[in-house]
Amino acid sequence: MRWDLVGLGAAALVIIGGALLRTPSEGLLQLSVDGARAYGNGVTTGDSQASIRGLVADHPEVDTLVLQNMPGTKDVTSNYRLARSIRRAELNTHLDANSVIASGAVDLFLAGKTRTAECGARIGVHSWGGTGFDAQDVRFDPHRAMSRRFIEDMGIDPDFYDFRTEAAGSDDIHWMSVEEINRWGLTTEPMVCG
Repeated sequence: MRWDLVGLGAAALVIIGGALLRTPSEGLLQLSVDGARAYGNGVTTGDSQASIRGLVADHPEVDTLVLQNMPGTKDVTSNYRLARSIRRAELNTHLDANSVIASGAVDLFLAGKTRTAECGARIGVHSWGGTGFDAQDVRFDPHRAMSRRFIEDMGIDPDFYDFRTEAAGSDDIHWMSVEEINRWGLTTEPMVCG
């Protein structure tokens, strides 16, 4: 038996295995770049911070993050750090007519230096929750102070957090109307849809 070939084969398996481990999981945040725009799809996690750092470092030409199909986050605290990174990088955020964002992805949208949305974009909000309870059901909401501070830091009325909490339970979603989007100032300039 030729041990050099066995060693070479083992090395190849380690390299392939390492590449597979670095491949993002299905459904997690994916970013693709086209000119000055980066397109985001998927759910954020604690590991998503590296995606934004890489985007900013590798693509200085990007000035706008277009959120396309983003249902939320798996880690609220990390999601706020991710959103603050977007703001520090002075990226604009945009929703195209087919964009659907919900839950924690709304915070990423709020982080944009300038926030724009086309008519048809859907923004979904709801209460945070856990097994058997919602924020709207408990007297002490451990996320309330942090969430309200984040929203206010983004230039939005912090009462938007209470609106989200009351709009729908954690196992439901409230799709905001254009009037609600304008009421809370989610876009930098009011949306005008016919």
